[in-house]
Amino acid sequence: MKKIIVFLVAGLFFSACSNQFVEEDLDLQSQESVNKVKTQKLSAAQSPTFKASGYLILSDDFSSQMEAEIGKASGKINRKLSEIGMYVVESNEVGFIAKAKKIKGVSDVLPDLQLQWLEPKTTDEAQFVPMHIGSNETFYAYQWGMDAIDAPGAWDQGFTGNGVKVFILDSGIDAEHPDLAPNLNTSLSTSFVPGEDYNIQPGYYFNHGTHVAGIIAAADGPASGLGGDFGVIGVAPKAEIVAVKVLSEYTGSGSFSGINAGVVYAANNGADVINMSLGTSLPRNGFFVELPDSSIVKVGANEVAAYINASQKAITYAYQMGSLVIVAASNDGLDANHTGNLVFIPASLNHLMAVSATAPYGYAYDTTTDLDVPASYTNYGQSLIDIAAPGGDFDHPGDLWYYDMVFSTISSGWGFSAGTSMASPHAAGVAALVFEKLGDDAKPAQVMTVLRQSADDLGKPGKDAYFGNGRVNAARAVQ
Repeated sequence: MKKIIVFLVAGLFFSACSNQFVEEDLDLQSQESVNKVKTQKLSAAQSPTFKASGYLILSDDFSSQMEAEIGKASGKINRKLSEIGMYVVESNEVGFIAKAKKIKGVSDVLPDLQLQWLEPKTTDEAQFVPMHIGSNETFYAYQWGMDAIDAPGAWDQGFTGNGVKVFILDSGIDAEHPDLAPNLNTSLSTSFVPGEDYNIQPGYYFNHGTHVAGIIAAADGPASGLGGDFGVIGVAPKAEIVAVKVLSEYTGSGSFSGINAGVVYAANNGADVINMSLGTSLPRNGFFVELPDSSIVKVGANEVAAYINASQKAITYAYQMGSLVIVAASNDGLDANHTGNLVFIPASLNHLMAVSATAPYGYAYDTTTDLDVPASYTNYGQSLIDIAAPGGDFDHPGDLWYYDMVFSTISSGWGFSAGTSMASPHAAGVAALVFEKLGDDAKPAQVMTVLRQSADDLGKPGKDAYFGNGRVNAARAVQ
């Protein structure tokens, strides 16, 4: 194996899916760092200037003549997404947008935004805090999320996600991790991040995509080759997973085109479920963008609408191809019903399910505590939230507050994390169980209905701001 699995389990804080919040590797044994983690606000504040890595030409014309016209305008086509009417183009030509817009059959030309879909690391080396778990103990006791959604109740009915294909659009995966390797389709796994392989770099550290993958489909039984009861179990422990890297493992950023290309790729390759534990927000009234030629242009409200429409086309295409897209609601602590100038992508789009996060409060001190408290950071709002799922939290004042987070796989080991990024894969895993039950002819709309109707109605009766239609219930979903 390329990587050596480290037996000391790491506890660390990484919250995901907020546009501007800076993620850090923190020494949780330092009181200063602990206070920093627990007081940092997850903010949706926008930078006044975004950067673009290229251009998006929107057109339904994919003829050779169109390609020639783009070339004449000094554009180099890097990718064609005919399924959603998009060319991905690079050019250093000053005024390229204006030139390309003049091409017959082009509906719009947009900067290909390079956005922060996850938070970047800001320290040189990850600092871990030992969990004091003995080498012969099982890790399941720390997976309170499985009990919260009654995953064992679904397993007892014989449903494990067998035969279901889940594509994970994220920051790559530890392909050699013994909890993940048995279920990973390495032939289909791929990367849309230039210069980065879907299989992450070796080492013992937190990787967002690896953590998400373990929640969905960490393999059943002891981690292969380790002996004893090392390892965790995913919601759908026999589901097939495919890693589609759309975000840099180093920065958490990714291009707008790469995200959409990943969705189309998953749909074209038989995805039953597409998990997107990522998100960003854009001001509806516009923003400034630095282009590849270093000039700065204003993107107006009409162009923002074009970005939204392009993303919606990708999601709708996947939906029509039979893929259920499940996404994180993001971690800004905002009421989407009262943030009129912000659009959350992809969570605000149609034909998908946006997931809010729940957590216990003081699980280390009382394992019978309520596991369904809305997380302190989760976005909410009836217009945004479809369902809720375990995402973990970090706001308990006790020294063992990190036990309220979600425990899963990391690069060469296991560790804690919290965020709607962790809630989405819990829901995606339940969706995989439902696809297994309904069979090969199951449609996304059917699975959506089952997830909503079988969810535990928490909070106010009916659909509410924090839980949506309720917190997912795996056992009820497959009854």
